[in-house]
Amino acid sequence: MVGGGDFKMSEKPTKVRYIVLFVVCLVYLITYLDRVAISVAAPLMMKDFGINKLEWGLVLSVFSWTYASFQIPIGLLGDKLGARKVLAAIVCFWSLMTVATAMVWNFTSLVVVRLLFGVGEAGAFPTATRAFAHWMPSTERGFAQGFTHGAARFGGAITPLIVAIIMNAWGWQSVFYIFAAIGLAWAGFWYFWYRDKPSEYKERWGSINQAEMDLIDGGKSAKKAPPKLPFRTLLKSKNMWFLSLSYPTYCYTVWIFMTWLPAFLVEAKGFSIIKMGIFASLPLLAGTVGDTLGGWLSDKIWKKTGNGKFARRVVAMSGMLIAAAFMIPGAMADNANMAVFYLACSLFGLEMAVGVYWAVCLDVGHEYAGTVSGMMNTIGNVGSALSPLVFGAILQFTGSWVYPFLVASTILVIGALLWLKVNPELSIVEELGLDKLEEEKQAKAQ
Repeated sequence: MVGGGDFKMSEKPTKVRYIVLFVVCLVYLITYLDRVAISVAAPLMMKDFGINKLEWGLVLSVFSWTYASFQIPIGLLGDKLGARKVLAAIVCFWSLMTVATAMVWNFTSLVVVRLLFGVGEAGAFPTATRAFAHWMPSTERGFAQGFTHGAARFGGAITPLIVAIIMNAWGWQSVFYIFAAIGLAWAGFWYFWYRDKPSEYKERWGSINQAEMDLIDGGKSAKKAPPKLPFRTLLKSKNMWFLSLSYPTYCYTVWIFMTWLPAFLVEAKGFSIIKMGIFASLPLLAGTVGDTLGGWLSDKIWKKTGNGKFARRVVAMSGMLIAAAFMIPGAMADNANMAVFYLACSLFGLEMAVGVYWAVCLDVGHEYAGTVSGMMNTIGNVGSALSPLVFGAILQFTGSWVYPFLVASTILVIGALLWLKVNPELSIVEELGLDKLEEEKQAKAQ
């Protein structure tokens, strides 16, 4: 009996959590396939529908309106119903809106579809983050978030080439039909295979052992039901406000790379369209590496030092300051190839931070990870919405490409400093006294 017990104690954990991570990475990649496709198809769509540049700018921007507005509601829904149901449903919904994009007939119908598409994609990252709440141990959350966001950036980097090939063969409408089919296939598999908790997965599939379940939850096989978290109570969290106010500085800057980098390379650096298509993907590929490295490094530091505040802060702040430092020479370099190199270094540093941002949502949120990440991403997307407009306005007013990058660099420094007030070791439950509030509520009910 003793030998059998010793054998069980030394049992190696299975790796089911990494399969979950891989499947979630696929949906992150799909979000960017569907999100970026319309930008690549823009010339043909504008020509077919007679849409001018101002109208096209509105088509692209309305996505951000609903994307930001529905982060918190769908995050709350994910916390309540679980990632299995909610993520499958929203992927199906935005995939249907992707089909609808191929079926629009004029400017107005396209704007309506893009608004609805934003509603669907709004819940992707908060609900996927909720999926990790029961599947990733604290010392692997940074790696998981960095890896998933790296998959998203990789999706953005490969989309132009994939879309160009499909459009050349079958026309722009086929792009949206094919991408929608990929999303629907993923949603079907996710609902069939995924389970919200390792214990539920074990009951259904039986391929996860107790050693991995103990590793994920620290050996606590039973947890009491969490107290409720009203959204107005979440707004009292100073920790979340500092995290959420720092995140728009990241979003503001990353959207410069998503929206203005192609024009910068063509107009300021003299690249041809074909050369721009190749070189514009290089910073995004560098960002993919930064995503994965930042999360992994933060986890390693936490595991080595046992100091969560230091582990999360040092990686996020270093990455943002690296991004700020390389952005200015990227804008000022006379040599076009060196400009791309500097900007690739900048995005590499910037993306080191993103996995850490989302890991902190798990660190402090736990059962409320969907709600917490929804709050952060909602406020963050204010930066995403402002970025193209502010960058363009500064460019128009000054006539210089340097000043818009200088503003972004300054904003990043502010965002890095805000990390000094973020504490990943202070849970929402502890900070807001949710257990005590729940006890008082139950006492009054009695």
